[in-house]
Amino acid sequence: MSDEEFIHTALVVAFTAEPGHPRSLQRAIDEIYRLLSEAPAGHPDLVIGWGVLVDLLHERAEDSGDPGDWDALVDAAGCMVLVADAGTELAVRAWRRQWQALLLRHQATRDPADLRDAKVAAAALAEAAAAVPRSPHQPRPRRPWRCD
Repeated sequence: MSDEEFIHTALVVAFTAEPGHPRSLQRAIDEIYRLLSEAPAGHPDLVIGWGVLVDLLHERAEDSGDPGDWDALVDAAGCMVLVADAGTELAVRAWRRQWQALLLRHQATRDPADLRDAKVAAAALAEAAAAVPRSPHQPRPRRPWRCD
């Protein structure tokens, strides 16, 4: 599967799931899992694919409230972290997703371990953000008294 084909297929599957229909959502989740398992290691769109899956799993977990669904959300966010290249904006997004997934699971399960893990993820998020090189383009300071 080509680079464009992979992400296009994942997005089409995700957004053609019938809203509110559990079987449609499960079909989209299963299909994206299949695409992710078939994608070659180091594929540039793996982070995006895992991100789409995280969104779908979040929706399913909120609908069901099942602790297993919250676990799947945290696991998918962890996979997103694993495939992201350090020092990139995608790594920052992946760590943010991991941190958010842990906080969401904590809200649902009230497991104190999730808060401890969320603190670790927050530290990793800050480290990832600091590792992203600054853009060479410096925006021009705005002067409040001028209309541009």
